Amino acid sequence: MHQLINKKKIYFYVLTFVFLSNIFNYHQVDALKNKFKILDIKIETNNHQISKLIYFNTKFLIDKNILFLNKRTLQERLYNLKFLESLNVKKKYPSTIKIEAKVTKFLATTFIDKKKYYVGSNGAFILSEKISIKKNLPIIFGKFDATDFLFLKEKLAKNKINDDEILKYYFHKNKRWDLYFKKNIIVQLPNTNISNAIKLYKQFKISNKIISDTVIDLRIQNRLVLNNG
Repeated sequence: MHQLINKKKIYFYVLTFVFLSNIFNYHQVDALKNKFKILDIKIETNNHQISKLIYFNTKFLIDKNILFLNKRTLQERLYNLKFLESLNVKKKYPSTIKIEAKVTKFLATTFIDKKKYYVGSNGAFILSEKISIKKNLPIIFGKFDATDFLFLKEKLAKNKINDDEILKYYFHKNKRWDLYFKKNIIVQLPNTNISNAIKLYKQFKISNKIISDTVIDLRIQNRLVLNNG
């Protein structure tokens, strides 16, 4: 009921604005414009650095009329920053914009045209110049689509493979992955039936202690070949 009253009040202000504009009552129009100027932008994220970036990209709204703010256009502008997982823009009348944003999880680093990027869980490549990450992330070598990497991450998680132990990934031109674990343990995956290969590796890992400098070759279907340095 309270929300309905607020909406009626807003409609009243808008109609009043139109009416006053039509009869050229400039004094009243200016007063109404000032009442609905955006004076405050409140940003809620789980990352202070990104909150500052969002504010930097929205501060142009200060002193603009909140009634004519297009939320969809603003959302598209912010999603173009690449590092957001989800976003909600709310108008808090008469003069506040509230932005609730969930930051994507940074999964790995890679290099594209000699520039460093982060790979986000939202499937985006995020230029590292925009944000600094303190956490040590694995490096991905090779030319790949983010969807290929997210698919691999999904299969590793499903089989409870601790990918925190992976230092780097290599994506080959024939669309298969090599995983470089700590202790120089390398797992070579096939480019098809990747789920079965990861299951086979998991079963082997459970029943065997894998020593350092070991290559686990899973490229042939239903076969696991060990090569020790």
